[in-house]
Amino acid sequence: MNGEVASGVVLRECGDPAHPGILLWPGLGATGAYFAEVAGALPGRAVAADPPGFGGSPALDPCTYERLVEVARATIGQRGCTAMVGHSLGAHVALGVGCDPPAIVLIDGGFLTATDFNELGMPVLSGRTELAAWMQSNEPRYPDWATATRRLAEMFSADVTPALEAYVRDVMVEVDGEVRRAASPEQMAALLLAVVSQDVVALARRLEVPTLLIACGQPPSSRPVRERAWRAFVAAAPMVELHVADDWGHNPVLQAPEASSGLIADWLRAHI
Repeated sequence: MNGEVASGVVLRECGDPAHPGILLWPGLGATGAYFAEVAGALPGRAVAADPPGFGGSPALDPCTYERLVEVARATIGQRGCTAMVGHSLGAHVALGVGCDPPAIVLIDGGFLTATDFNELGMPVLSGRTELAAWMQSNEPRYPDWATATRRLAEMFSADVTPALEAYVRDVMVEVDGEVRRAASPEQMAALLLAVVSQDVVALARRLEVPTLLIACGQPPSSRPVRERAWRAFVAAAPMVELHVADDWGHNPVLQAPEASSGLIADWLRAHI
């Protein structure tokens, strides 16, 4: 992968330049390195983005959902992409793009409402300042890189691989003898609030392209809230094909890279 820039975001591309691109957009606080283990398995040229404000990409000011979708659409046009894969909050961005071509894959987007987030313990209804303070107080911190990699692998139910180690180095920094998240709480809060303010059911009704939603069943403690949200989303969107992965957690790209990339690649081959 490299560090080319399009539409103001840093891109990591791999694959034959002559092949159509597949834009890969990671979730909250993540960079394009998130997709390193699956990029080579996709049926085309992988174009993994560092979203605005994360990795090497400058932040948007103000950060709005409309501007995020605009950046993604411009990247698709500039890099010749015929599909988009979004994870978590990146799936929300892909949903906005999916109201026009290309085909899209939504990896555990969740599509929770602000009330759902509050029910799960995240104070998104309290405003940006309080949400950023909550994120800072809940920020993971580790004494060294080895511990950070091991603990995050445990959190993701993933193996410690060179790709995971590289990803951890990409999204964490060492400050004052601690390894912590590179993205600031303020950046995280701004992005989350920009996305959660959208009416995802209304966006789902507008979908006009083939769409795969991969809904992950783990952990059981939060599944009732999350399943309620994904069922409401699918009920509003006849273009959506639902795949429920009962044994996968929120990060299947890291937890089960071979199985998740196979699922995504097979679906994309049938739809692009």
